[in-house]
Amino acid sequence: MYRPEFWSYAAYLGRVVIDISSRTLTFHYSGRVYGPYPVGLGKHSTPTPVGSWHVIEKIVNPSWEVLGTRWMGLDVPWGNYGIHGTNADWAIGTYVSNGCIRMHNWDVEYIYPWIVLGTPVDIVGGYPGSYVRPWWED
Repeated sequence: MYRPEFWSYAAYLGRVVIDISSRTLTFHYSGRVYGPYPVGLGKHSTPTPVGSWHVIEKIVNPSWEVLGTRWMGLDVPWGNYGIHGTNADWAIGTYVSNGCIRMHNWDVEYIYPWIVLGTPVDIVGGYPGSYVRPWWED
């Protein structure tokens, strides 16, 4: 894969897009697209929060084992959500988490160095079978 010799780590050059319906994460950096990477997302009772967020914390080898080898916390105001690895590879591609975005450890380790604090994270799409209220019912 292409890697420039020198990286600019400005947060505005990168963007993470997580699509709930396709269960994928794509990383956009300086005009290039990396991915899509398969992810595991929140179950219907604890959904992954749709919206525009930012990375506010990064931890290598977090102490809680289920987070895999990398953690990138998001600024969701009503909970502790993040993008992280997992020790349960079977969960990738499913809706089983408590709302976090799970990645294979090798995938999260690959993109982790390029995602800096302040990088925007857009979580879009909806869950299969979800009811979306039409505008005329508001």
